[in-house]
Amino acid sequence: MKKIWRCTVCNDIHYGNCPPAVCPTCRVKNAYVEIDKSEARFIMEL
Repeated sequence: MKKIWRCTVCNDIHYGNCPPAVCPTCRVKNAYVEIDKSEARFIMEL
């Protein structure tokens, strides 16, 4: 089941089974945490 992931450094959102090892936006390694749909919506509205 796919999940929603957020980079703790730049708030990049990723949708998939697992987070990227390196954030494609800020290049930080292992910076993703799982979030719920409401948090993802809030971040995308900023």
